[in-house]
Amino acid sequence: MARPWVSESEAPERIGLMADSHGDAALIASAAAVLRSRGCAMCIHLGDAVDTTRPDTVEACLQALDAGQIKAVRGNNEHTLLLNRSAGLGRQAADVMRAMPFGRRIGSALLVHSLPFEEALGVRCLFEDMDVDQVRRFFARYPETLLFRGHRHQPEIVQLREASLVRRSMAKGRPVPLPARQAAVITCGALADSLCLVWDRRQATVELITLGMG
Repeated sequence: MARPWVSESEAPERIGLMADSHGDAALIASAAAVLRSRGCAMCIHLGDAVDTTRPDTVEACLQALDAGQIKAVRGNNEHTLLLNRSAGLGRQAADVMRAMPFGRRIGSALLVHSLPFEEALGVRCLFEDMDVDQVRRFFARYPETLLFRGHRHQPEIVQLREASLVRRSMAKGRPVPLPARQAAVITCGALADSLCLVWDRRQATVELITLGMG
């Protein structure tokens, strides 16, 4: 049985984030190498490492996570595979995906696949996107919290300013300052599009990078 949340008792200053690799083990391995080369002592995959349309790649993707020492949260594709194709999965692969938590905590930051409301939504938190109502719900519940998520493949940062939502894009290779003591929703972007993030906790920045960057 998956634990809904896992708290990281110790976390480094620089953390690499990836999401939505959708069954491509080589992308996972490449992202881990790039993020490690940029000083990320911890890497986290924000769900959909595997893909329901590519069940033959599940074991390779899980092996890439393990080889890269990449922590993961469960995405909708992991959950659907467990529900619909468990008989076709190896026992070890099924156990690994079943143990993936719905979310992780690092300090006051939350890391999920899509929504951080598993208590209210159950597994729907893995499937539903973060619309305007859900964003406002997050800001009301977590006024000083960073939320890192995947699911929606377009990278962006959403903040609340004077009751209005402000959406910021991220230019590749340029660190973006994160707000101090304010909530923000940071969508990682898809590894399937060769995108991942470096989160610098000491500098309070995120940097969007591509696997082809030097």
